[in-house]
Amino acid sequence: MARQAPNYVHQGEDMNTRDYNIGRSDYSARTIQPWDIWYEYKLNPWDADIVKRVLRDKGERRLDYEKIKHICDERIRQIDEETQHAGMARQTGTDP
Repeated sequence: MARQAPNYVHQGEDMNTRDYNIGRSDYSARTIQPWDIWYEYKLNPWDADIVKRVLRDKGERRLDYEKIKHICDERIRQIDEETQHAGMARQTGTDP
């Protein structure tokens, strides 16, 4: 069973980071934690944030989905901007 970490952890304490939570998440109660997925799939920060929000349950599911939607909108904007810049670079011959 996961336990809540104290507000501070003394340097040098022999605590496994997977055995406790900081905040109201329940990740340490699970066999697979979000960072396992991030690492295995080499996720960028945007995708990792979405995975984290899908896997957690802080009792605010609608808010989590609103945040996921907001993150997705920003990432789509970035991808569109990158695509636009790449297309312009090809047209002008300044492709990196």
